[in-house]
Amino acid sequence: MKRIIMIIILAYAATAIFAQNEQQKTSSGDDLKTVFGKSAPLKLGWFAGIDPGYTRFDGRDAWLVGVIAGVILNHNFSLGLTGRGWLNQDGLFYPNITDTAGAYFNGGYGGLLLEYTLFPKSMVHVTFPVLIGGGWATYVTNLEYDEWKGDEMDRCHQTLDSDAFFVVEPGIRVEINLQKFMRLNAGVSYRYAGNLQLINTPSTLMNNFTATIGLKFGKF
Repeated sequence: MKRIIMIIILAYAATAIFAQNEQQKTSSGDDLKTVFGKSAPLKLGWFAGIDPGYTRFDGRDAWLVGVIAGVILNHNFSLGLTGRGWLNQDGLFYPNITDTAGAYFNGGYGGLLLEYTLFPKSMVHVTFPVLIGGGWATYVTNLEYDEWKGDEMDRCHQTLDSDAFFVVEPGIRVEINLQKFMRLNAGVSYRYAGNLQLINTPSTLMNNFTATIGLKFGKF
């Protein structure tokens, strides 16, 4: 698995170098082409957006909510932050975490986002994002218990186990310039979080592909 990640990263770097050489051969005065118009080129920009996705954990569907934000250098290189969490807790119930209780799998991850955009002035182009960061996952039991909080009784769920993990997630996306301030993208990435350590759980539980579709807003 580490070899696969290394190959993807090396391919990412090679593509970036090739594209940079090609960009230098073109005129810097070319306009950014969009579906509805054009904008003048910018050397420094920014972006923010939503980044939802779909993946699977041990054969169970997981729907992800995500956000991204960062800066764009010379149209091609993006540096930012991103975060994701899964929403469908009920669909991620594991019945045999302990001998007496099942548990819901909760958590999220995020970190540094590095992205290279190939031919960003074209209306349709390709990007190569890489997420490097960490996350937190936990098992919360389905059994309830009563707990006094101040003067009121509250129903609570016990946490059976939790763990922090490292994650790296390279990917590829197709992006469309809808407007000079808005881009639509769709793609696939591979998430590697091999050091996850939870009770009665394989360390590779979160290693899988993710399909995403999102929107970026900003100054491109």
